[in-house]
Amino acid sequence: MNRPTVSIIIPVWNGEAYLEACLTALLAQEGASFEVIAVDNASSDGSVPLVAEKFPTVRLIRNTTNLGFAGGCNVGLRAAQGDYLILLNQDTRVNPGWLAVLVETLQDESIGIVGCKIFYPDGVTLQHAGAWFEWPLGLAHHHGYGEADSEEWSTAREVEAVTGAAIALRREVLEKVGLLDEGFWPGYFEDSDWCLRIRRAGYKIWYQPAATLLHQESTSIRDPLLRSQFYQRGRLRFLMKHTPPGRFLSEVVPAEERYQEPAIMGRESRALRQAYLTMIPEVASLLRKGWQADPSLIEEIVRAFKRLYHRAWETDWKRIEAVVGLATESYLPPYGFHPVPSLEGVSPSLQLFEFRSSLPILGSLLSRFRQAWYDMAARWVVDDLREQQTRVNQYQMEINKRYEAWIQWMHGRQGELIRIDKMQKQGLHALAKQVQEMAEENALLAGEISALRLQLLRMKEEEDR
Repeated sequence: MNRPTVSIIIPVWNGEAYLEACLTALLAQEGASFEVIAVDNASSDGSVPLVAEKFPTVRLIRNTTNLGFAGGCNVGLRAAQGDYLILLNQDTRVNPGWLAVLVETLQDESIGIVGCKIFYPDGVTLQHAGAWFEWPLGLAHHHGYGEADSEEWSTAREVEAVTGAAIALRREVLEKVGLLDEGFWPGYFEDSDWCLRIRRAGYKIWYQPAATLLHQESTSIRDPLLRSQFYQRGRLRFLMKHTPPGRFLSEVVPAEERYQEPAIMGRESRALRQAYLTMIPEVASLLRKGWQADPSLIEEIVRAFKRLYHRAWETDWKRIEAVVGLATESYLPPYGFHPVPSLEGVSPSLQLFEFRSSLPILGSLLSRFRQAWYDMAARWVVDDLREQQTRVNQYQMEINKRYEAWIQWMHGRQGELIRIDKMQKQGLHALAKQVQEMAEENALLAGEISALRLQLLRMKEEEDR
């Protein structure tokens, strides 16, 4: 059997829902001989039997543990036979001509790695047209993200980075730069790190809009909290690897302090704290290997991470105190009723009796006589009764109005009491959660400090030798 020109590596983890569409589209590609290597990271769903039974031409490698994105890809890269190497996510669907365009683009030896134009599953909304970094924080952003496709994103060009969802490179570049850094386990920023290493080796990072595909995005890690934790940890590791220690202290740390408050008031609270903690034991090895930093500089950066961790806690407590404060405030209206508007002219009153007679001719005279007699003998009494009745009516209407207002007020007060009770429970729940997180992070911190001390001890022993 002839050696394939291209090796396409797909890291698999619980991707049963996406693999059939991905592999079907992939195996229909033309323009070069290729092999497909699916590396399973100990999936617990039906991913492995699906690939084995429905796609027998796909080479299936089964890991006994989850090695993460970088680890799974590296297993496939080591097993690959092709001169052109492509990494492809399990939840993608490539369009016709995709493979041929990538191979053709890599004929330019100044290009080290090629990324694609990637759409969301609707085929209209862009997800990726190259990537850029927000320095000094190292936040990664995609060009064209969330936009409709346009001419702006239809020109091949050099970019700062490309996403690992679909990237291609030549074997010679891999041999010069090395494999993906598995320290980014389970994922996030290993592709960014690779791009910067490839650029540092003298190659271009290239965006090729003629190579298109659809991508679901973030299907491997569905929990938003976990995704955020891994993203933040990967970002900090990426910064440590690509920012000189002096600049890290003078630029990254102040920027991180400014970034903390809005991030924590959002949803990054625990993610940032965990990221700062987990970076502490990695500082020594990263700085020694990447920058040959001395122990005093390492200790200074460790102290910076500890300060960031404590600042994150303080900012988070402000958020919790705000919740608890709202829970203990009373929103009840003041006791009593608002003045009831005057009801004069609105309440009903007694009407005067009108004297009439049906007798011809004398009837009208008789009616006027009766009216005159009534006015002299009884009108004043009736008028007084009418006034009293009007006042009684007004008083009763005011009582009714006040009673109605009282019922409405009590109903509203009941709603406020329910809301206050709910807020108090939320405040107590938030406090309990914070206490639990503090206990977990204290235990984690103790472990990280222990690991750091061990690393520093080993470094000292190496220096003494």
